[in-house]
Amino acid sequence: MMSPCKGERELGWIVGESTPRSSQVLFKGDREVPQAGTYVVAETPAGCVFGMIETVTAGNRLLSEDVTSPDSVDALVRTLNENPLVSPSYVRGSIRWLSYQDHLVKGLVVLPKVPPRPGTIVYSASTDLLKNVFGSNEGRGWIELGSLINNEEVRYSINVNRLMRHLAILAVTGGGKSNTVCVLAREIVQRLRGTVVIFDMHGEYSNIELGGQLVNVLRPAMNPVNMAFEELMELAKVPESAVRQERAIRQAWALVHEGYSEGRIKFTADHTLVDALIDTLEKLIEKGAVDEEGGRGALNRLMDVKEKYADILDHGVPLDLTKVVVPGRLNVFDLSGVDEEAADAIVSHYLRRILSERKKLKRREESGAGRLPPIIVVIEEAHILIPARDHKLTKYWASRVAREGRKFGVGLVIVSQRPRNVDPDVLSQTNNKIILRIVEPQDIRYVQEASEELSEDLAALLPSLNPGEAVVIGSMVKLPAIVKVDICKEKSRGGDIDVISEWEALAKGEARRAEEVERSLEELL
Repeated sequence: MMSPCKGERELGWIVGESTPRSSQVLFKGDREVPQAGTYVVAETPAGCVFGMIETVTAGNRLLSEDVTSPDSVDALVRTLNENPLVSPSYVRGSIRWLSYQDHLVKGLVVLPKVPPRPGTIVYSASTDLLKNVFGSNEGRGWIELGSLINNEEVRYSINVNRLMRHLAILAVTGGGKSNTVCVLAREIVQRLRGTVVIFDMHGEYSNIELGGQLVNVLRPAMNPVNMAFEELMELAKVPESAVRQERAIRQAWALVHEGYSEGRIKFTADHTLVDALIDTLEKLIEKGAVDEEGGRGALNRLMDVKEKYADILDHGVPLDLTKVVVPGRLNVFDLSGVDEEAADAIVSHYLRRILSERKKLKRREESGAGRLPPIIVVIEEAHILIPARDHKLTKYWASRVAREGRKFGVGLVIVSQRPRNVDPDVLSQTNNKIILRIVEPQDIRYVQEASEELSEDLAALLPSLNPGEAVVIGSMVKLPAIVKVDICKEKSRGGDIDVISEWEALAKGEARRAEEVERSLEELL
């Protein structure tokens, strides 16, 4: 007979003390024990509550941790096998109550105020109920991430409007981060015609095929005219202690920009802004207008910038941001060929300009063609560009976006396999988390401290997740869940290199060349 809670199968009973937030369940047997992530329902005096099993533990009253005799264990196991109806074994689980069921089916999440009583039967939530609960996510502004880990029939979606409250995607190498980014980008661009920018540190996304020219692959370059002074200082590697060098470059910077704004200085491929800075600084040194030692040091640093970063300082890059970051496209900056300083300068440059442009548009309430629409920015390798300790320009602008971006239509997604090395202020301001497999205890604690919704029980599951499985929490989802993320078939490259195949191909090539040389010698003889 179906329970008033519309449960599908009796799992066990509430035992011990129970609260509106959590309960313990003793399962009926150990043959068909539900997995962590399974949704359940149970009666309370205030109505039916809906929850998720977060942990499952098995035990035996006669086999406690202090048992040290293998012979006694062997004898006990044989006895239990001979008398299966009398078993001291048990399986328990912890349940986190998420809402009243009646409210959920109406699309509302209302936290329970009354706990289920001990002895109450716990039922597995039916597939129809789960489809009712999660199916209401379909429609405007929702995109599919994957399926519930324990029920592939039930699709799991996220709300893109609330994704703008920022997202962290965290996992060990090989856990499925880049696949998850690909799924999100694909759904946002294809389904919603949204605008996404990925700062790709390893060249993993430039081969995504979305069709209809929806992918805009960009080389890492910026027009020096739009460059900030701090970005130049980052490329020049001027330390904070080199005050005289900074002062000399700043003087030259001011004069060059004054000349440019008045039309006296023109920039070309053969005479760039950096060339103009070098020329101006040399004149300032000759006139004694700057400290000579500081000026010479600054001059050497500018020479290094010209030699090392000529490719990323390009006056051919359009000044109009929408001619670089194309609206309605997946825009991928391939940073795989540049060093960390150049990557930091490029990422911070475009973060600064995107936020600034969106602020201007929002204040003027402008929209339409030629305007930068709301945008989601993805920063890969966040532990490098947004480190917990070191100074980076990207760290400063990512922090600004994390604090202000939601109000101006700039969403931030940070991706990392080393969460504890990511700046805690930025990580804590990501209201949403997709956490795939993490094994390091320090990383798990760090993520838990930065996540209000990641319970200790859910955090304990992270090391046991398989590739592509994720704990998803935050305001962008109706309920937390353990999800099997869809495979992004549009992304054909990534993951580990098949070194065996490459070695075999190399060996075959060498063998062919040896045969050709031998045939040539035979023909000559």
